[in-house]
Amino acid sequence: MTFDQVAKETRCSRQTVSRLFSGEHLPRFHLFTTLIAVIGVTGKDRERALELWEIADATSVTIEHASDLPSTYMRFRMDEGEAELERTLDPMIVPGLLQTPAYAEALSLANRPRWKGTWDAGLGVAERRDRQELINRVERPLRLHALIDEVTIHRMVGGPSVMAGQLDHLLEVGERPNITLEVIPFAAGAYSPMAGPLFLLGFPEDDEPDAAYVESLTGMAIVDNDEDVATLIAVWDAAATVAVPADQLIRETRAAL
Repeated sequence: MTFDQVAKETRCSRQTVSRLFSGEHLPRFHLFTTLIAVIGVTGKDRERALELWEIADATSVTIEHASDLPSTYMRFRMDEGEAELERTLDPMIVPGLLQTPAYAEALSLANRPRWKGTWDAGLGVAERRDRQELINRVERPLRLHALIDEVTIHRMVGGPSVMAGQLDHLLEVGERPNITLEVIPFAAGAYSPMAGPLFLLGFPEDDEPDAAYVESLTGMAIVDNDEDVATLIAVWDAAATVAVPADQLIRETRAAL
């Protein structure tokens, strides 16, 4: 196949296909599996290709405490490290990128059965701090547009003192130019999804498709089907239309505490 043919089948530009096949750049996993499917890599060759991709990807992003993280969450962390924009929707808790250490510790204690190895609350806090470097870095900080349900700012995670600190932190980070924080108010009624966080990752390349992840009780899962990804993007867009700036609601809740 020519680069033009591969580009047409994968809905990428010819320049992107040529760049990726040069071997100097590592495709995102979703695009990588699409590329090898289009050129007909099957059987043991496909298994070996996936092994080589894992080896290459493991060296491209440094993640602390990687041995203690579930494999599906590791895949998310790697993609997140290469993204330039992250859109989230969380109906239950404050997004990980915006959690204080005390809030993260309280959640880690509650979520201990989901982790493997010798994971403990201290490692949970350290993992959150490591991940938050993406929005704090001086050069090319990750842009975050977070939608949270109003219940998130009322749920008493860790007690009043922990929540007060968390709400103060949200007010602070909400003023950063790379962070947009909005609340879906109770008055908005039902919306989709009403359970489970949603993550949409956008990458620097114009023709690189968004990566979508959803989280459930069994862990983080990547959404591979293009139609499903489009549906999740539509879900996030619809939720964003009923969201309001978070500042006022957070201040009111903080005052009550």
